[in-house]
Amino acid sequence: MKKRRDLASPLRFLIAVSLLLIVVITILQVFARFLFDSPLIWSDELARFALIWMVFIGAAIVSYDDKHMGVEMFQEKMSHKTKLVTTLIMRVVILITLGITVYSSIELIEVSHSQSSGALGIPFSFWRAAAPVGSLIMFVFIIIRSINDIQDYRNGVYQNSSLKEEVEE
Repeated sequence: MKKRRDLASPLRFLIAVSLLLIVVITILQVFARFLFDSPLIWSDELARFALIWMVFIGAAIVSYDDKHMGVEMFQEKMSHKTKLVTTLIMRVVILITLGITVYSSIELIEVSHSQSSGALGIPFSFWRAAAPVGSLIMFVFIIIRSINDIQDYRNGVYQNSSLKEEVEE
């Protein structure tokens, strides 16, 4: 099977940078508070902002890798074709849910743009945009994953279990 290009690698780098930023900010806050007796006012807000975005971008990466938690007890016993069909049906339901999330978030983002965070002055719309942006990326990645699975099935290399992929790697 031909190895596919990892379309999520730029996002993986972004997640790593976000995690590093959170760790550095938290350490700076501890030093500022206990060594200099002068806490950083903005550190908690920036760490929270980075964490929110990291979670939703991370969820998109997990969607690309098709590694979301799931109970595959029944699918493990299915034929390749049946598993593919049931997986595609589940993904359609997920895509509908993600579409609703993105659509319903637009008004919330517009309303929250006039308010901003206390210490950094970041508009709350930037905070709230993480969910629809992450959902939109998940939407695209799920479609790509589904196309790849259909191609793999047609080429006879479709795996019946995500667990087999991990064991073989």
